[in-house]
Amino acid sequence: MARVRQQAAVIPYRIRRARVEVALVTTSGGKRWIVPKGSVDDGEHPRDAAIREAEEEAGLLGVIARKRIGRYLHVKGNHRCRVDVYMMRVTDVLESWLEDNLRRRRWMKIPDAATRLRQELQELVHAVEGVVGLDS
Repeated sequence: MARVRQQAAVIPYRIRRARVEVALVTTSGGKRWIVPKGSVDDGEHPRDAAIREAEEEAGLLGVIARKRIGRYLHVKGNHRCRVDVYMMRVTDVLESWLEDNLRRRRWMKIPDAATRLRQELQELVHAVEGVVGLDS
């Protein structure tokens, strides 16, 4: 059996008009909406990888939670990845970023975002509003 690789993902959020919105990005091929996610480098903490992915894939900076909001197993072909998921309150939205030529970024209300994501991420996105304490 293949070894399980470690990845980190981030659910970027902001509060607009007393509602929570999350930012999604397209896959590099542009066909689906995802949260920023990527591999954890050797010696890197998953939380730091999540911060890096938010900036590289979505052009978003912010304050990331110390503890993960959840974890899931992502299986794609023969690859198995354990993904630690963190919340990030966005404080700065960059006009241009490393992957802006590959991805689109869109802010969505939580129910809209959840319907566009894989099953394993839907409940984590819904959990954001509980942690933040506002309705979507």
